[in-house]
Amino acid sequence: MKLLSSALTHLQRIFYPHTHTPALALQALRNGTFAAWIMVAMHFLLGAVILVQLSGDPRVESGDMLIPATIQLFFAVIYAGLATANWKGSRAAAITILFLVILDMLVVTTRVSGLDAQVVIQLLPLILAIGGVRGTFAYSRFVKAGEI
Repeated sequence: MKLLSSALTHLQRIFYPHTHTPALALQALRNGTFAAWIMVAMHFLLGAVILVQLSGDPRVESGDMLIPATIQLFFAVIYAGLATANWKGSRAAAITILFLVILDMLVVTTRVSGLDAQVVIQLLPLILAIGGVRGTFAYSRFVKAGEI
């Protein structure tokens, strides 16, 4: 029973974190940071795989075929910067992470049909980013009230 209670507590922290104390708000804020780092890993790996596939292709004569890989790596850098800013409590970074995760998810869902593994993997950063926005705003309220 204790194991089930612990598992449910961890799931609740991910899906809808409490933000009524400064410590819990900070934990929820970190959810947005983790969402951004998951997106960094996904975009970096996707960009690297595209580059590796194109490096052995003798038909690649110009840099035009490298544009998708470059875009993926660019998004990885953007998410890394946003994760760093969110770690420090930036509300703008938290909102931007949520917006980009939603935009990224829309792009993925239009490119795949049905419930693909890529769509399921995108759900975790989306859920974490929503909790991160809640935590960031709650933490900011605690800072303004002088409780931290």
